[in-house]
Amino acid sequence: MKFKSRLTKITLCLLIFLCLLPAIALSQESYTSFLEKARNLDKDGFFEDAVKYWQKTLEANPPSNISLYAKLKLTNTYSQLGQLDKTIEISKALTESHPDHFDSWFHFANALAAMQQYPEAVEAFNKAILLKPEEGLGRVGLAFAYFGDGKPDSAIEEFRQAKKIFKANKNISWYRDCRLAINQIKGFARFPPKFADLWLGNNLKRVQDTYLNSVLDLETLLD
Repeated sequence: MKFKSRLTKITLCLLIFLCLLPAIALSQESYTSFLEKARNLDKDGFFEDAVKYWQKTLEANPPSNISLYAKLKLTNTYSQLGQLDKTIEISKALTESHPDHFDSWFHFANALAAMQQYPEAVEAFNKAILLKPEEGLGRVGLAFAYFGDGKPDSAIEEFRQAKKIFKANKNISWYRDCRLAINQIKGFARFPPKFADLWLGNNLKRVQDTYLNSVLDLETLLD
């Protein structure tokens, strides 16, 4: 009796597994198709259409690495569309689900800074720096966030730390830019606080663009 009962359970498990196989295959085929469409639309600049397919990719219940990839790309796409509130919402959730993931924190920090939520951006950039201290761009972002928060001395100190990193990495362009930023901040001291808003916004945008084009490497998540 025991043997028959055990055999029945094994047979039942096999039947359930065989029934699930088509659903599993369909799910994989579904998210793969959505993912490819989203990537192509995003690459061609059709961001509104890309959003739909990033969301469909996530709804198809992909593996964790694909889910992280899609959510990070979705934050970038919303940023391109100027929907920074959604960028912050998704990137904040990513910092909670992936607290030790550098890119999640950098996305969150960039979005907060773009929304002029400077104290929160300072906190997020600091977390990103803890996770990847050798990445000088994190300190550059932190420096600009400090400046936006009305702390020019802290900003200058972060630029000095960033200069050391860029010098060690032979990144001459950003090394010079950090030196220039220090001089510019000192020059802004005699003007009203809002005088440098355009300068700050342009530089935060440059930090984001440099990060997306030169630092972020999402393709490793697809391997």
